[in-house]
Amino acid sequence: MSDILGIMTHRIGHAGSFARHAKSALAEKFSGILVYTPKDVNLTTRRITGYVYKGGTWSRQTMPFPRMNMDIGFYKGSQVARATLVKKAPSFPFTGYGIGNKIRIQNHLLTSPVLKPYLLPTELVKDSSSFLAFVKKYNSVMLKPINGWGGRDIVRVTLEQGQYKVQKNSEQTRLTSAVGIRSLIRRALSKERQIMQQWIDIRNKQGIIYDIRALMLKKSEGNWETTGIAVREAQRGRITSNLKSGGHAFEASSYLKKEFGDEKGEALAKSVRELAEYIPTFTEKSYGARLCELGIDLAVDVHGKLWLLEINIKPGKKIMRQLYGLKAWEQCLHTHFQYARSLLSKTQ
Repeated sequence: MSDILGIMTHRIGHAGSFARHAKSALAEKFSGILVYTPKDVNLTTRRITGYVYKGGTWSRQTMPFPRMNMDIGFYKGSQVARATLVKKAPSFPFTGYGIGNKIRIQNHLLTSPVLKPYLLPTELVKDSSSFLAFVKKYNSVMLKPINGWGGRDIVRVTLEQGQYKVQKNSEQTRLTSAVGIRSLIRRALSKERQIMQQWIDIRNKQGIIYDIRALMLKKSEGNWETTGIAVREAQRGRITSNLKSGGHAFEASSYLKKEFGDEKGEALAKSVRELAEYIPTFTEKSYGARLCELGIDLAVDVHGKLWLLEINIKPGKKIMRQLYGLKAWEQCLHTHFQYARSLLSKTQ
């Protein structure tokens, strides 16, 4: 039986930009793809109006819910609630499901005795007073949007001799007072809920920020595979190390050995791999929901302590291209489609 693969995203723009997705779907014997956004889904009539690629051409069509769907969107504002509603609809299966915002994820991770020692103090920002109290307690704090991704809109606030140092990516550091911080928090909260997290010094010997991304993908057999582990080194002067903003990927084990010596570096690399392998199965069990890929972000502070920063269900895969080459990157992107086909085959 031929099947259309549904692909939900936050914005379509030009349908032709999904040609790679169509190619992968066809390779896995799907008859084509239907690209749509959450607002294109009519939950009452159980039909979707979107862009269909079939037989080599694109057309805008209205059709029933596909029997298998992938969610590749990054949603903001009202789109978040709408996408969540769509994914809860009965008989509308996705390859993977959501795990909520950063606070919800943190609360799930804290239930694991294995992971708890690696987690940073993290709280929801209730108001400017709660933020100032958190800064006073930890001295240096990261302010992050609760649904943020890709290092966007992250601010570091540090208390130094009665003044507050405010750092953002690609911007000059500025000094302000408690009044200035209250204003900053009010502006941030007017856009989106925020979290605050203790800052740790994760600079290398050259003073450059770096972290470690472990990319975990579910294979068609249903087992998790460590697809790649890489250090992501930021551009000098930035407070986050996202590759989209000009960072560079390095092989993790050799990088850690260079920073901490052979023995300590090797032990850290082993711990990174062990944590990365533990997290996907634990997370699926904790949520009682199916996942298909995870980006696990870890960091090592200047004292050699390993930390788990966060986990992402839709991780970027640039580390694969930078570190392992074009072919490995393409296979990494294709794995999701292989898993989609295996899930559909099980339902037939």
